[in-house]
Amino acid sequence: MTWYENDAAGPPDPAPPPTLRRSRLLALTAIVVVGLLGVWLSARLGRLDTALLFVGVPCGLAFLVSLLPRRSDWGTLFKVVTILLLLASALLHEGALCVLIASPLIYGAAAMMLGLFKLSAGQRHAVLPVVALVALEGALPGARVNAEQSASSDRIVAAQCADFAAALDRGPAIDPAKDRGRLLQVAKYPTPLDVTGTGLAVGDEWSLRMADGVITTRVAASAADHVDFIVDSDTARTTRWVGLESGSITWAQTDAGCRATLTIDYTRKLDPSWWFGPVTDVFMDAGASAFLNGLD
Repeated sequence: MTWYENDAAGPPDPAPPPTLRRSRLLALTAIVVVGLLGVWLSARLGRLDTALLFVGVPCGLAFLVSLLPRRSDWGTLFKVVTILLLLASALLHEGALCVLIASPLIYGAAAMMLGLFKLSAGQRHAVLPVVALVALEGALPGARVNAEQSASSDRIVAAQCADFAAALDRGPAIDPAKDRGRLLQVAKYPTPLDVTGTGLAVGDEWSLRMADGVITTRVAASAADHVDFIVDSDTARTTRWVGLESGSITWAQTDAGCRATLTIDYTRKLDPSWWFGPVTDVFMDAGASAFLNGLD
């Protein structure tokens, strides 16, 4: 009696022959190369910020893996996506935050498509229109969903609104270590380091210094209880993800003190919207809260 006869699972699978292992390695390498070509094509077309990259390429990898004659296609897909993600992030000089945010989307899209391909069996071509539908958002002119978004934050900033208005006129006193919340600190999401400029009169300019650029704003309207501003220029790294447009600060006296509300209007630059819309909202709201913390 052999050691496994009483084992319900039976004997372990024999190791694949060397020729089969080489064939699998070649197939794996070929799929990674095809994935890199997809990334290169997205870059050449100027579509690195669209669903073509974040959804289309992973779905293409899932399709190729589904064609391989092997049982461990889920493991193969995970290896291929991981290798491609590491290589692409290095070639595109993406930071850890970008990879962390995009990874669940990329792995999820690839896994979902492989599952659909496996369920469809010999009718894989029937799934391709679904792939095209979800992968073209942002890649074609006009194929964007709710790209115009806004972030907001409100808090009690002073006992009296007159004190807050005077402090705002002098300019925010930003302390990045103190004002940034836990999310921004952990994710290393860039926010203004300091602000230069004074005055709330129409035409007054304010410059927000970032770690790798400057955001220049100009007062567009001003009243006793609010100030509106527009963004004249932005050279910060965050322009890869959002395009800041305008904003406003309003304040009103309440029983608890002076409550101020900061609203920032921006254009989201990443697609698909169903993933990057909520993610961008979270980070931009946290950024608005951090800025407002420097106004008290």
